[in-house]
Amino acid sequence: MDRAIFHLRTSVPATSLYLLICSLLDEGQAPTLNRARMLWNGSDEEFQAAVQELTQRGILVPPRPMANGRPLQLDLTNNWRRIV
Repeated sequence: MDRAIFHLRTSVPATSLYLLICSLLDEGQAPTLNRARMLWNGSDEEFQAAVQELTQRGILVPPRPMANGRPLQLDLTNNWRRIV
């Protein structure tokens, strides 16, 4: 986990999804959309919005095409974008 996530002022759902993905990686599990969605405590709308926000900010690099079973990747911190 990179603490820089807290300086980007991302939404609570986006920060939560980032932490969930990091947790899966720390456990040695592939952070797929399916796996993350199963562990997600919020609504499906919040989950989709969090995925979209992390993608727009360059934090999450979705697989092409975005498939539920393909692992998600986190981009390098220096590629993250702050949205004002």
